[in-house]
Formats: sequence, structure tokens, C-alpha cells
Amino acid sequence: MAVGAEQVVLVCVSAKVGQAPCGKGMAPGTVAAYLIDPTQASSINAALAPFDYGYASAIWALAFSMVVGLYVVSHGIGTVLGFLRRG
Repeated sequence: MAVGAEQVVLVCVSAKVGQAPCGKGMAPGTVAAYLIDPTQASSINAALAPFDYGYASAIWALAFSMVVGLYVVSHGIGTVLGFLRRG
């Protein structure tokens, strides 16, 4: 899925003599640029948003508590199975 396309774009570059439509000391020139499709702009803006440390810490705390919980449950099951083997 393409996010955009490479196109030749008209830009104003520094020059000794000004030319229309550029301002004084500028002349039109071309450059190859990757232009983003407007429908993809929202996903790119979301990816470039500032990092949310509060949300990341909540996800980390959830994952860590699940690992500790699984350890405790597994340890308990291991204790019961050990008791049954000895008995």
C-alpha cells in the first residue's frame, strides 16, 4: 500500500536575479519530492505524535503484573503437584 508518490515539484531557490512567481533574489527550480497521499496523513500524524509515557507505563504495569500473576499461579500448581507426588 503506497503512502504517497514521488513527483517533481516547483520550488523557489536562491538566485542572483529574481523571477516570477518567486520573490526577490529567488528563481523557480524543480526538485523530486515524496508527496504524501492526503488519506494517509492521519496515520502519519499519529505515528509522529509525542510519546505518551503515562500510557506506556500503564501497559508495562499490566504486562508485568500478568507475568508475576502467572508465576504465582504456576508456583501454586507446582506446589500442589509436588504434594500429590510425595503423597
